Amino acid sequence: MQTDARFRLLAQHPKSGRALTTTAHATLRSTSAMTDVDERSETNDASASTTGAQSYRATEARNDPASTVGARTVGEVKDALGWSTYQWRLFCITGLCIMAEGIEVNLLSFLEIECQKEWGLSEKRTGDIASGVFAGEIAGCVLFGLFADMYGRKPAFGLGILLVTVFGVLSAFSRSVEEMILYGFGLGLGIGGFSVPYDLLCEFCPNSARGVVMMALWTWWTLGSFMVLQLASVTLAKQGWRTMCVYCAIPPIISTLGLFWVDESPTWLLVKGHKKEAEAILKRAAKTNGIDIGELELVEEKEHPLDVRLLFKGDNALRTLLVWVVSFAQTFLYYGTVLYLPRVFLVLMTDGRDASLADDDVEYPYWALCASIGGELLGNILAMTLVQRYARSSLTAFFFGLYAVAFPIIIAPVSDVVMVIAAMASRLSASVAGNMTWLIAPEAYPTEIRATGHSWANMLARLGAFATTHWVTSTQDTQVLFAGYSVVAIVAAFAAAALPPGQMSGSTVSKIKDA
Repeated sequence: MQTDARFRLLAQHPKSGRALTTTAHATLRSTSAMTDVDERSETNDASASTTGAQSYRATEARNDPASTVGARTVGEVKDALGWSTYQWRLFCITGLCIMAEGIEVNLLSFLEIECQKEWGLSEKRTGDIASGVFAGEIAGCVLFGLFADMYGRKPAFGLGILLVTVFGVLSAFSRSVEEMILYGFGLGLGIGGFSVPYDLLCEFCPNSARGVVMMALWTWWTLGSFMVLQLASVTLAKQGWRTMCVYCAIPPIISTLGLFWVDESPTWLLVKGHKKEAEAILKRAAKTNGIDIGELELVEEKEHPLDVRLLFKGDNALRTLLVWVVSFAQTFLYYGTVLYLPRVFLVLMTDGRDASLADDDVEYPYWALCASIGGELLGNILAMTLVQRYARSSLTAFFFGLYAVAFPIIIAPVSDVVMVIAAMASRLSASVAGNMTWLIAPEAYPTEIRATGHSWANMLARLGAFATTHWVTSTQDTQVLFAGYSVVAIVAAFAAAALPPGQMSGSTVSKIKDA
């Protein structure tokens, strides 16, 4: 296929990538994880300030249940608990949330095409379906972080997954585009709160395992993406999109039932003055894991009320600015890539003829979409391998830089094979940069403003998705389009490299190795 034909077709069909457009919105994952009650408490307890003391206490608690080792920090107790049944259960329940988001995001890309056919919608009105979801997500990001920091991680977790479940099912019964937009807003509102389950899992992870665990969590997203493609290939033609909506609501329903086994974050409870409740939850986790930690008393922690001004005071001002830059950039790049790839694959499938995915005689390029998602799976494996070995900021900067190099190759005068490889490398690097950003943001802030800091950074990510949609559909010059993405990636790489270490204990490589 000639390169000039590729330019012409891609420029002619700004909407032909609709089938995977909203998948990109997938990575709207911005951030929210954990600073440290642990770290502040370590300062209060001189005997816990070294790794040797922590290891000794953890070992003593395991081997001598009757021993009394004095007041311990939440971080020390988490390390003593290790990674076992209790953590695996929470990982799976949280993973189903991430899977539900991936499913609903990928489902939306198919719904736009199917609703356009069934209701005879214009391109603009079809786009309003996704806009309703995005508007809900932005509202959810603003509200859920504040809610989680004020009232707890668990109630925010429950409310978010309940909204996704209810409105996901209701969308199957939409009788008009107006109803679909309304249900989409409710669905997006719940998705906007999905940074909270991520934060809750972060606050239960041992320092030495947190990076790998949080990177592994995104395999649930990839599984959700594969699930939607498989369901679409089996159900769309024979059973229709409404039945597919019901099937896609199964993971959030299961996650909702899993809330019976979800506890509040002990870290959050401690900074809110609920020491006894925090100790009870940690004892329950120890019992579930089969570990007798003996008498447990946590280090007293001064109660910290929610004050969002902390996000913009002192060193946090620069930290917040940089986190917002990389959060905006990672979704701008990821969403732009996923929006563009279907056009590339359409050119390959139709052998250069003028076609659109909305045409009745054009099938969804399932094989190509599965191949692109495979690139994300490889990215997940890479992230899990590298996150404990290299600084978070350095890894994020590297993958932003890789994107800046790989993405323009798609429009270079190269063979179709090289073009597809470059496209996969672009999606891989955008995906890993996004995953790392989700880890960096929560680790950047102390417990009392962690959920708010992560959720608001996630809001910037949603705005990045809006911006990239406008950029792709309004820029006619392909070379200018790709140059814009490279510039954003380069700016993000510098911003990531300048990020200061996270405030959460275990967020730097040296602390991970010492833990």
